[in-house]
Parts: sequence; C-alpha cells; structure tokens
Amino acid sequence: MVSGIVVVGPPRRMALVRRLLSSRGTRKLLGIVRGGETRAESVRAGLALLPSHGFVAIHDAARPIIHPGMLSKGLRACRSRGAATYGHPVTDTLKRTDGKDVVATVDRSLLIAVQTPQFFSIELLRRAHEAASKTHSEATDDCELVERLGVRPIWLPGPRTNMKLTTRDDLVLIRALV
Repeated sequence: MVSGIVVVGPPRRMALVRRLLSSRGTRKLLGIVRGGETRAESVRAGLALLPSHGFVAIHDAARPIIHPGMLSKGLRACRSRGAATYGHPVTDTLKRTDGKDVVATVDRSLLIAVQTPQFFSIELLRRAHEAASKTHSEATDDCELVERLGVRPIWLPGPRTNMKLTTRDDLVLIRALV
C-alpha cells in the first residue's frame, strides 16, 4: 500500500537521521530532507519529493506509537473525501479562560483531539499549503489548511495510545506503553 517514504528531519540532526535510517535498513525511502522552522515549512519540504498525484500520510515523530493498520485504513478513508485524520472524543471538561478567570465551559460533545497520521490527496495538500504560504498564515496541523479550502476531512477513531510526546510526563507514559 505504501509506495515510498520521505523523512523530514531537523536541520541540525540530519546526520543522526541518516544514521538511524541506514541502521534500520528502511525500505521504500524516497529521500531525506531538511525540515523548516515551522511545521508547514517542513511539510512543504517533504511534499517537494512526492509525485504530482496520489495520496500522502503526514506523520510526526512526536507520536511514536503508531498502530498496525492505521496507514491502510486512513488512506482508504482519504480516497473518499481527499482528507482524513485520526482523533478521539475529548473526555476532559474544557474551560475557556481570560487570564486566571474561568469564563465559560466548552461543549466537549462536538470536539475531538486530533492525531497523526493525517491523510490527503497530494494535489489538495499542495493547494492548501500554497494558499497558506501566499497569506503567510500558519496552522497547527495540515487538516486546518485544507479546511480553509472548504474541504471537510473525515475523522477516524484513533487509539488513545497514539499520544503526543510534548512533556516529560508524556515520555514516562510512552515508555510504559512500549
């Protein structure tokens, strides 16, 4: 199902990225490219190595526990709408704040916590990044960029163990899971 892999790495760690990939005998590697200062710049650098048509899965190293089957299921869902993502319903009570003041409770029944990988038609994702680049606008994920074009990505239930490594506490939990 996966025809090629592009790895985007931090500019100062490219030698390490190459060594790790070489030691693992990574198959289907299309290339290794330096990332940018922002997520969008890094994704655009990876997109430059992809063919003009097809589908792409964008996954970040901050989510090291990807489950078998997520790629094939996500790519199948993407074919139906051009964009798909994993996520899970928010279970915490969410509050809107103003400084130290709680000003409102957010209706969590309409919210999901989004994960990667995220899946796109390559043409659609390129259009979304071009539009964002022209307006110098940033986004926290690639789905937001395609949403700005009027596309509504489909979401798939993702495992809660596909958690994002952001804090030291997250690292403790991830180590316990692997």
